[in-house]
Amino acid sequence: MALSPSRCRAARAALGLASAVVLFPGAALGFLPPSARGTTAGTVPGAAIITSRLHAEKVATFGMGCFWAPAETMLETPGVLETVAGYTGHPEYAGDKPPKYGDVCYSRNWVEGVRVTYDDAVLSYPELLESFFEAQEPRYGSRQYGSMIFPSDEDQAREAAEWLQRGTTEGRVREKDGVPAEMTTIEPASTFYAAEGYHQKYWEKWRVRLGVGAALYAVALGALGPVLPASDPGLAQTVAKVANGIVMAGSVYVLLERLFDAKVVEMR
Repeated sequence: MALSPSRCRAARAALGLASAVVLFPGAALGFLPPSARGTTAGTVPGAAIITSRLHAEKVATFGMGCFWAPAETMLETPGVLETVAGYTGHPEYAGDKPPKYGDVCYSRNWVEGVRVTYDDAVLSYPELLESFFEAQEPRYGSRQYGSMIFPSDEDQAREAAEWLQRGTTEGRVREKDGVPAEMTTIEPASTFYAAEGYHQKYWEKWRVRLGVGAALYAVALGALGPVLPASDPGLAQTVAKVANGIVMAGSVYVLLERLFDAKVVEMR
């Protein structure tokens, strides 16, 4: 079946959009509504939140294991406005530059943390602690991936201590995997550094990339063959080459991303 001119244009537009999504996933996510992006309208990770409503905003910091998934999961909690993946838990750090991911991975001092901005009029800190407990993915014996609470003030310190004491006394364990409450520790808050940009909204970006990549791979294997005009046998090869080219360009982008999106920012 031959494609009409309008369908040919649509096919080219689709390939162009796929290229943009693979190469520039952040821009592609910009077309999604805030609820689908898992962030508040007008926000940039690590920046001040700009909304049309007044929030009783507060900040909480946790160690939750590898920060990619928990940072996203916490956004599902009503009242959570923003999450930022970062590095914390090293109060004695005296370096003149913010730590990099490699510094954290090869150190026994740093913790992969999640900084949560939440609306205190909607979500109380004890309720947020419940979300933290369910969303975390800690690893035994690891400080980097430990289960930790870093209270921001005296009220949070008191409520965290009460929450942990209650969970430890009751022998509480998480139903889905048996993670015990007593695994969590409380430490004084220390400087929090927002991690490199490629760590922010990590799985949100990669789901888009993997989905588009799979579609392009199918095109490269000839998935569009039945709808391409039989009168132009070279078109199928051209389309396959274009799809392969986009995938290769996307792969290069992912490798280079760790170089040009590697800024770590101290947050106050």
